[in-house]
Amino acid sequence: MITRIWHGRTKKEDAEKYLQYVIGTGIKDYLDSKGNLDTQIWRSTEGEISHIFTVTQWDDIESIKKFAGEEFNKAKYYPEDEKYLLELEREVKHYETISFSNKLVKKYILLLTDLFEGDNWTDSNFSKRLNSINEEIAFKQPFPGKHSVAEILWHCIYWRMVVLKRSQNDIKFEEQTEKEQNFLSPELLRKKGWSKLVSELNETQENLINFLNSKTDDFLEKEYKPGRKIKYEIEGLIHHDYYHLGQMGLVISILHGQGEKI
Repeated sequence: MITRIWHGRTKKEDAEKYLQYVIGTGIKDYLDSKGNLDTQIWRSTEGEISHIFTVTQWDDIESIKKFAGEEFNKAKYYPEDEKYLLELEREVKHYETISFSNKLVKKYILLLTDLFEGDNWTDSNFSKRLNSINEEIAFKQPFPGKHSVAEILWHCIYWRMVVLKRSQNDIKFEEQTEKEQNFLSPELLRKKGWSKLVSELNETQENLINFLNSKTDDFLEKEYKPGRKIKYEIEGLIHHDYYHLGQMGLVISILHGQGEKI
């Protein structure tokens, strides 16, 4: 990751107008640029002079070049910059950046925790939903050939394992197992047993949380294969689990409507 820092100075009386101008020009272009990871403005005042810094983080130098051009060490200016700035500083600074931030990692851990056993906008979670039914209901299909709660639960367990393996740079696991394990047959799931399935879900939760707890946000930007970042996988897993959590609720509701004792 590369951090790019530009500095400019204005009169104190022009500081607020210039800030808004920068937001509408440079900041907008930063945010629209592929490879831009983070964009901030730093500002301070010394007497009658206001200092403004734009501090941006990027995937690499090539992504900066797409924004600034081949002469990427030169500052990029806009038509009215000269109107506000006391001077047009020629160069910007670039720094190889080693980040220890885990803000996004903590967010994902919180989302996974709320999904599993906490409060969230759906007013449900895996623990609440799975504890609301007995083993007989867990394996019962709402209609012939339609997935039971147990089948859906295994599907969630499997893809949690896949995402963890991808994050550990193991893409062979999915290739070797998806065809047979994406959805297990009701017969195989009954052999496992309901308590074993719930235990395996608990295990995936513990493994995911422990794994993420050891990482920083930089790790999430890594690609497990070209074009697919780890953060894309974690976000996708959360969306996937919420979808199937709702599907479980629908199956339970149908069975209840059919007169099954939940």
